[in-house]
Amino acid sequence: MRTLSHLWRSLETIPGLLAISAFWEAYCGPDIDVIRPHLRVTDTEGALYPCPKQRVGYCPRRIVDYGDGEFAALCRDPYQICERVPLTQRDVLLQELEVASFAKMLAGPLGIRWQGPVSRGDGTWGIGLSDRRDTRTRPVFLMLLPETGRFVAVLHRLLVNVSGPFVLVAPTSRHRTMEVQEMLHARGVSFLSLEEHILRDDAGLLVAVDPQETGGEVPATAKEDRPRVVREFVARNKCKVKDVQEAGGVDEADYYKWRSGQLPDHYAACRSIEAILRHGLPKRPR
Repeated sequence: MRTLSHLWRSLETIPGLLAISAFWEAYCGPDIDVIRPHLRVTDTEGALYPCPKQRVGYCPRRIVDYGDGEFAALCRDPYQICERVPLTQRDVLLQELEVASFAKMLAGPLGIRWQGPVSRGDGTWGIGLSDRRDTRTRPVFLMLLPETGRFVAVLHRLLVNVSGPFVLVAPTSRHRTMEVQEMLHARGVSFLSLEEHILRDDAGLLVAVDPQETGGEVPATAKEDRPRVVREFVARNKCKVKDVQEAGGVDEADYYKWRSGQLPDHYAACRSIEAILRHGLPKRPR
């Protein structure tokens, strides 16, 4: 398991969630492969290119169009401290985050019944209903904003326009100031930070930090696939079958009845085992 801090922070750094691929790669770092499938290439050309020597001279580098599909990134420092970078047309086209597919990827590990995003203006979307134990059926809003002031303004607007409590999702807790917390507490609004609630497992999948909290309905594994699914799970998580039983709160007899299909899928023991296999083992306290 590992965190995706670079990815979450990039969503609060890249203005308008729109940049050339080099900026996405620079900000996301080792997490770029997670978000790359959710980036849509636009027809708009960018003007700037990342600088390897940040805060030096007049960089970021400027993109120059030589015509006939030839471009280059040129250093803006008078001493030309950065090398010239030849670019293709695709390199200079802005790429935009596809919020719909990105939010759908987050739905499982967050415990959300995903719905097509509904824009609420200024980097905010309704993305479904919560399936989490403590907030079930509450509307969920995703906010991807770089400035705390804008975050507070949008939160004010949501509190006015949405009656009752809801769930607010943001990439990090950076905007969760005392003022914000007082606003959330006064209305019973729950706050979820992606940085604190989602990890990436060894297979590259996004999983919940505490899968017991997500509480959503998990589809039953086909009976004939259960031995294989368990075998792959224990190998991937470097654990034992007993760890799955203990995490799910089921005894050995019920575990084997689930594996052989002798227990109905709607039984609590079956749902608990399926949740562990889907979301992973609960995070162990350090």
